[in-house]
Amino acid sequence: MYKKFLLTGALCGTLALSGCAQMKSQWDSFSEWWQPTEAITSVIKPYRPTTHQGNLITKEMVDQLHLGMTQQQVQFLLGVPLLRDMFHQNRWDYVYYMNPRFGDPEHRRLTVYFDDTGRLSRYEFTPMPEETLADQIILGTEEEFHVESNDLTVVDYETAAQEDVQQAAQ
Repeated sequence: MYKKFLLTGALCGTLALSGCAQMKSQWDSFSEWWQPTEAITSVIKPYRPTTHQGNLITKEMVDQLHLGMTQQQVQFLLGVPLLRDMFHQNRWDYVYYMNPRFGDPEHRRLTVYFDDTGRLSRYEFTPMPEETLADQIILGTEEEFHVESNDLTVVDYETAAQEDVQQAAQ
């Protein structure tokens, strides 16, 4: 009787220990399959509002810029610049940043340079949206206006003179 009890105990212990290994492998495969945080965040995403920061500059505003304008005229047309460097008083930066709820953030910039007399001598800008498109972007009824970061237009006296010569030739 004692041998049967000992044999039964050894058999149960062996089965229990082998069951632990089976249970661990079963649990590991289950935990690989069941990822509650990934399951929840793949369906439910936190609300992230569209963020607009900086100066909203449109294509029409840039078209109204002319070389030789005073600082007051530029500020009246474009508004107060977002960045004024105290070490470069003759440079104003108008920067616009939009981080939409869905999609990639976009950056636009316009930099104006003044000469020593306070007149606009040069400006450079990335492509800007037209006014109606900019309004629709702000209201969220239109897709984003994507700009390549290396797509920069520079306007200075030399390019303006070349454009005048080309227009006169036509």
